[in-house]
Amino acid sequence: MTVDAASPSGRARAEIETIDLELDRAFDRILDAVERVATAAESMAPEVAEGILVAVTEILEAASVRDIAGQRLTAVRDAVDHLSETIHRPTEGGLERNRDKSAKIEEKQDHGSSSESGLLNGPQLPGAAKTQSEVDALFDKLD
Repeated sequence: MTVDAASPSGRARAEIETIDLELDRAFDRILDAVERVATAAESMAPEVAEGILVAVTEILEAASVRDIAGQRLTAVRDAVDHLSETIHRPTEGGLERNRDKSAKIEEKQDHGSSSESGLLNGPQLPGAAKTQSEVDALFDKLD
C-alpha cells in the first residue's frame, strides 16, 4: 500500500485500510483458534465440553464486533473520501456548490441511496440508538 505522505487525507485513508486489514487478520485468527478449541472439546467428557462450548459460543458472539467495526470504518472512509474530493476539486460555484453536495451526502446517510433502499446505514453511535427497553416497548405495543 502506497501512502501519499503529502496528503493528510491520503494518510488517513491508508490508516483506515491498515486498520481494516489488521482487523480481518485478527478475526481470522480468532475463528481458527475457536474452531480448534471446539474440535478439541468434542473429545472431552460431556460435562467439561459443555462449559467449553458455551465459552466458544460467547467468543463467537463477541467477535461480531468485526462486522460493526467494518461498517464504522466504511463510514469514516467515505467521509475522508468526500472531504478529500471537496478540498481538492475546483468548483465553479465555489463554497455554495460544495454545501449543496454536502447536503446531498447527509441526505444519503440519513435515508440511503436508491440502490441501498431498505438497507441499514451501519451501527448507531453511542447514545443515538434506541435502548433495549425502548425497543421492547415498541414490540409490547404490537400485542
